[in-house]
Amino acid sequence: MSTLSQWEAFHSGADTVGVGHDVLTSWRRSKWSGIDPHDVPIPRVDVPDDSPFHRAATPVLLRMAEALADSSTSLALADRRGNVLWRWTSDRQLGRDLDDVDMVPGATFDEALVGTNGIGTALESGKLAVVIGADHYVGSFHRWACAAAPVRHPLTGRVLGAVNVTCRASEANQFFRWAAQSMADDVSGALRGDYTTRERRLYDAYLDARRHSSAPLVALDERTFIADEIASNLGLEHRTVWRTVRTLTSGTRFSLAPTLSAAVLRVDEHDLSAGAVLEIGVESTTAPVPSPSPAPAPEHLMHRHLSPLEVAEYGVIKAAMTAADGNKTAAAAQLEISRGTLYQKLDKYRLLDH
Repeated sequence: MSTLSQWEAFHSGADTVGVGHDVLTSWRRSKWSGIDPHDVPIPRVDVPDDSPFHRAATPVLLRMAEALADSSTSLALADRRGNVLWRWTSDRQLGRDLDDVDMVPGATFDEALVGTNGIGTALESGKLAVVIGADHYVGSFHRWACAAAPVRHPLTGRVLGAVNVTCRASEANQFFRWAAQSMADDVSGALRGDYTTRERRLYDAYLDARRHSSAPLVALDERTFIADEIASNLGLEHRTVWRTVRTLTSGTRFSLAPTLSAAVLRVDEHDLSAGAVLEIGVESTTAPVPSPSPAPAPEHLMHRHLSPLEVAEYGVIKAAMTAADGNKTAAAAQLEISRGTLYQKLDKYRLLDH
């Protein structure tokens, strides 16, 4: 069956066969977001004319544009919220056609707002997204093909935005998949050249701690926050933690949350502004703890043999969902993770119907 037939089957509630896992997962997220599958207005926002990310990325995209000058192709740069910062088209007609579907600077292609698309889905999944024709959740985008790749900060690993290649669906080929990933890698490399000495030093301290510890780790100073996968999902707020840590000496252990503590390792004992690495652990106390506290694992999860950190993560995620009144986009924003990551955690802890 064609992709269009599968798209129609999905929206009619029938079973789909042969749809790629990434596309089908994105369709489900889009459906949960309540997006109209036939047409959707594209939100508009004011975007900055200049930023460190924009400055590093534009030369990379312009070099790719030179190689694509004789094709019918468009390149775009978006920030981490899916807002288009910059666009280039190889010819005027293509530019006019993209204008008609609002693929312009200032347009927002957040998957939660406009459904499966290259930019939004790459940002949600954190990896290369190829969306061709009826792979798009919204029918009005079916004549387009997009390949987008997230750009990660070379120190913190956080997604800064995405680069995108667009062409007509009938002209899609393997090259535009390669072009998107290649540009993302090159932009990350350009950003690496902008490291400050302080950032390099903090990151080196984080890597050294990683080699000696299997515990969740955070490295931070006043401006930078680096966290591994587990620590990044514990709901830690950069400024709040830094206010506590900035004057503590190495070896100090302090409370991060009712059931979590952290041991401090200074990057430089003589320069507290250089930052610190935190090794996170679970408090082994039976004393009563103040509310709110991470909830214990419910009975339906006991068979999973959750670790103490997983129990803490379950409590943090459930609390965020409660505070957001079940709004997954709001909860993900509060936790500073993507909706895609949140859905994975909700599925893991059986909280999808929370």
